[in-house]
Amino acid sequence: MIKIPIFEKSILGIDFGSLNIKILETNVDRNNLKVFNFGVVSIINFKEIFSQTYILEEQLGKMLNDYIIETKSKTKEAIVSMSASYLFSFNFLVPDIPEKSLPQVIKFEAQKQIPLSLDEIEIEYRYFPLELENENRKWIVYLVATPKNYINKTNSILSLSKLKMIDYSPEYFNFEPFFEKYTGTYAVLDLGHAYSLLVIIKNGKVIYGNKIKIRGYDYLTSISNLIKLSDEETLNFILKKGFQFLPEEKELQQLSNSFLDNIATLVPVEINKVENNFFVKIDKIYWTGSLTILPGFLENMLSKLSKYQQEILLPFDFIKDGKFNNLKQKSTIFIHCLGSILRKLK
Repeated sequence: MIKIPIFEKSILGIDFGSLNIKILETNVDRNNLKVFNFGVVSIINFKEIFSQTYILEEQLGKMLNDYIIETKSKTKEAIVSMSASYLFSFNFLVPDIPEKSLPQVIKFEAQKQIPLSLDEIEIEYRYFPLELENENRKWIVYLVATPKNYINKTNSILSLSKLKMIDYSPEYFNFEPFFEKYTGTYAVLDLGHAYSLLVIIKNGKVIYGNKIKIRGYDYLTSISNLIKLSDEETLNFILKKGFQFLPEEKELQQLSNSFLDNIATLVPVEINKVENNFFVKIDKIYWTGSLTILPGFLENMLSKLSKYQQEILLPFDFIKDGKFNNLKQKSTIFIHCLGSILRKLK
């Protein structure tokens, strides 16, 4: 059992997804993190969750406020997972310089790579040494920058729902708490509606993270065009059927196979790039995100990507709570909520 630091207040973890808002309400009881409220607020009608309009901020704030009222939550402080859509992330090499000199060099590189001034962003980074035969040692740096205007926009949404954002966490780093006791190199595939992430974690730290071209919205749209239903009706249909269709549902089965084949083709290519660039070997794939909870997903991936060990990333090493544990595999959709909380508790 991983020991959790004592946190005296209850706290919300909030993840603004492109399909819905995920919310966890937690506190720590005798070194166990307890979830006493959790929920999903649908925002399916919004193709872009954060626009430049104050009206959309008001709508999202109202949705959160309605959830707080409905669940009778007394918790007012929140930690928010920051969507990769609004972050800058990149890797770069630094020559063999003293470790104490790295922060200054990293800031200099950030200023070169990012089209915003250092005053307009918050940066977080990881680094590790790369040592190759017949070559001088280098540092590999992975950096994520969060624009302050995005932080302010998010804070405004929470204020409209009478909540206080006490901290935030770029979603690339939300996976680290789940691997802090692991040695080895792991690929996390976070499959979402508007975009997906590939994150590589080596010995508990993120060494690479980037968006990849897998979108649940493409699957939803192709099914919607075939069965002629609204987005919401199609979503309910997909949540029920997932990737499991009967032989007589031939056209639906073909769309399903095509979408899964695309994932099975793209993922090894992206993993191979990282393995070659960073001289690492992936020990296992962990899946998370809304697509991975659909019926038939994991079974298909185990078949189509049989060269890799695979499983769904679940949070139960951290939470011993019956009601939440009853979600089983579906609990993976709350990984960002929980990861953002765990990072700030430590």
